[in-house]
Amino acid sequence: MIQPATSARVAFRFETLLDSPVVHGISGRLASAGHQGDVGHGRDTDSDQIEYNRSAFLADLGIDPTVLTLGRQTHGSNVQVVTAVDRGRGRFPKFDGYPETDALVTNDPTIALGVIVADCVPLLLYDPVQHAIGVVHAGWRGTVSGIATRTVETMRASFGTNPVDLRVGIGPSIGPCCYEVGPEVIDAWTERGIDRSSAAISNKGSHFDLWTANLLNLHASGVDPAQVELSGVCVRCNVDRFFSYRAARQGAALAGRMLLVAQLAERTGV
Repeated sequence: MIQPATSARVAFRFETLLDSPVVHGISGRLASAGHQGDVGHGRDTDSDQIEYNRSAFLADLGIDPTVLTLGRQTHGSNVQVVTAVDRGRGRFPKFDGYPETDALVTNDPTIALGVIVADCVPLLLYDPVQHAIGVVHAGWRGTVSGIATRTVETMRASFGTNPVDLRVGIGPSIGPCCYEVGPEVIDAWTERGIDRSSAAISNKGSHFDLWTANLLNLHASGVDPAQVELSGVCVRCNVDRFFSYRAARQGAALAGRMLLVAQLAERTGV
């Protein structure tokens, strides 16, 4: 039986984008909701409940669930430009999202873009000059392969975005405090050759800072670091508010997924 939420499901919004014509939010864990607010379809989840959770979250933001558009995430670096012809792609029950796609961009206000995350980093990019947005799912593989950089490049090629105009949010994810990794991750990041790459490595090379790594990728793409909002929220440390894959795997919390969604609002006076 579907259990409705008793309180708002929007767990996080970027403060620096609240005054922008971008409707956005990140869902979270909600004890009073069915599946505790989980919005990720999986083998052991109730599809009706997940869809209810998604719709309730989107309703809190005033977003029409039928325009939510998703990719089929594979921890890669592919970026897709979304146009009206594919509005609503990737939703239940078709699950026909763009294949092997972990970032989406658009300049169409009739489309809502979404990425599903647990420990991985959700990024939101907004170009206030060209009025275009991008959403990114960046795990360590996507981060190392430069998905943030490729998203900036795609927005520049598709919409004429100047990277210095971009306002970016780096949302809640597993933090450097909790993200212990193997040497293969550190080696892959170091080999990327980003300036000051060591800033994303801590605890004698055993912990990877996804926030700093993505910030460095953005900076290398021409984004002004002063225009980037870093949430600084570790989901592993805040399992009362967010889902964490690593926490669930360690038996410390319920498994679940969160959704970052963003939609352009119509601008007036332009």
